[in-house]
Amino acid sequence: MLRINELDNAIDYLEKASFYYKNRDDKYWFKWLTISLHGALYGFGVCAVQGSSASLRVLKTPGKKKINELIPLLSELYLTPDDPYPNDHQAVLADEHTLALMKRLAESDLNGIGTILTKCEDPDFMMQNTESKVLKKTEIQNKAIEKLKNYRDDFAHFKPKGLTIVTDTEEWMIDEVVSVIKFLALESNNVTYYNLDDKLNVESLIANFNK
Repeated sequence: MLRINELDNAIDYLEKASFYYKNRDDKYWFKWLTISLHGALYGFGVCAVQGSSASLRVLKTPGKKKINELIPLLSELYLTPDDPYPNDHQAVLADEHTLALMKRLAESDLNGIGTILTKCEDPDFMMQNTESKVLKKTEIQNKAIEKLKNYRDDFAHFKPKGLTIVTDTEEWMIDEVVSVIKFLALESNNVTYYNLDDKLNVESLIANFNK
C-alpha cells in the first residue's frame, strides 16, 4: 500500500536528487538528477504556498466555459423541494455562493511550476504567519531554474535525437537550484513538518549537496 501527500512527494524527489548527485557512476545520473531536482523544487514550492487552503492557492480555477459544462452535471446542487427542476443556468451562474461552490468542485489541475514560484515571491501568498519569509530569487537563480526546467522538459519529453551535455559545467545550476529548495523547505517557515524526522531528513539531504 502506498500512502503519500504533497510533503512526502517533495521529500521523495529530494532524496532521489541527492542519491543521483552522490552516485555519478550511473550513466544517466544527470538525467535523473535534473528530473528529481525539478520535482523537489516544484514540490516544496507547492508546500510553501498552499497554506491551509490548497484549493485556493495552488490549484487552477476553471474558466466560465468549463463551469457552464459542469452545471448540468451538478444540477442536484441547486434543486429545491418546491422546484423539482434545475433553475435557469444563467441564474445559477449569477448566484455567487453557488458559483463559488462549483468552482471549488471543478478545481483540479495544479498551477505550473512557473506560477508556483511566482507565488513564492508574492507576500500575499507567502506571509501566512509572523515567521513567514518571501522568496527573493537572484538573477543567477532565475537562470539556473530556467535551465533546469529546459533539461527536465527535454528528458521527460525526449525527442528522437542525440544529446551531449558537459555535466561538469552545470554544477553552478545545481547549487543555485538547491539554494532555492533550501529556502522553501527550511527557511520560508511555511512548510509544516509534523514529523521531526522528516525535517531532519530534509536538512541532511540538502547538506549532501555541499559535500
